[in-house]
Amino acid sequence: MMQKSQIETDDIVLNFLGDRKIKEPKDLVELRAYIQNYLEFREYDEQGKEHEKSIRWKRTASDIIKDGYVYKGKSCSDLSIIFLALCKAAGAEGYLVKLISLDKKNTHSIVEVKLDDKWYRLDITVKDSVPFEGQLPPDQIWNKNWLGGWKLWKRGRDLWDLGLNDINSDINEE
Repeated sequence: MMQKSQIETDDIVLNFLGDRKIKEPKDLVELRAYIQNYLEFREYDEQGKEHEKSIRWKRTASDIIKDGYVYKGKSCSDLSIIFLALCKAAGAEGYLVKLISLDKKNTHSIVEVKLDDKWYRLDITVKDSVPFEGQLPPDQIWNKNWLGGWKLWKRGRDLWDLGLNDINSDINEE
């Protein structure tokens, strides 16, 4: 039976979380580092490209943790899924935020997590990123220095909640 959510809390997620607490913004930074240090970042080359496409947006947090890898340059959603599953297991509410480039050719995932009644957004893929306070407003352009900028496309609990369950999901829908 297929799971209803990519961020379901199970023994794999709980064991991976261990005794980590997620109560303040520094905990988000530490959690990101923990995840990035655990995973193998495989090359997204001709050999790995077809495999990456076959698993994109399909794995649960538990699957990714068990597999122990993501693909360089294609890891944003997988990293966000693990991050959100761990936050949920620790009692912190969060969202996966799917961004679309202004030219509508690329997507990217970041997270928003609520700590002590304040929302913080964080790019899990960037090793030195820091949490920004507040949710991303629909009219705000995010990171203008990367591919010209990004805007909010979709927000939900995980990719499946957003209707994105494989590589053929349409990135041009509004």
